[in-house]
Amino acid sequence: MWQKYFKFIKLVPGKVVVPGHGTIDFSKDNLPLDLLKTLHENKFPYLEITDEGKKELYGMSIEATEDAPTPKKKKVKKDDVIAS
Repeated sequence: MWQKYFKFIKLVPGKVVVPGHGTIDFSKDNLPLDLLKTLHENKFPYLEITDEGKKELYGMSIEATEDAPTPKKKKVKKDDVIAS
């Protein structure tokens, strides 16, 4: 039951030709999680990981991802840039 860990987005679940993996039928319930994890890590545009998937596959707690501060970008002043 892979739908607990990933959402199929932007398309109707069905057969999709995936380079390097052949034709995958996303309407089936028994797709291997290793395959889906690999697709997700390779930025497959039609899979979105759920909070349950983050927890199960990567050991990430939901609270940790929500509470983590986002790094702020440092603004560079024009005077700080050294001309070459």
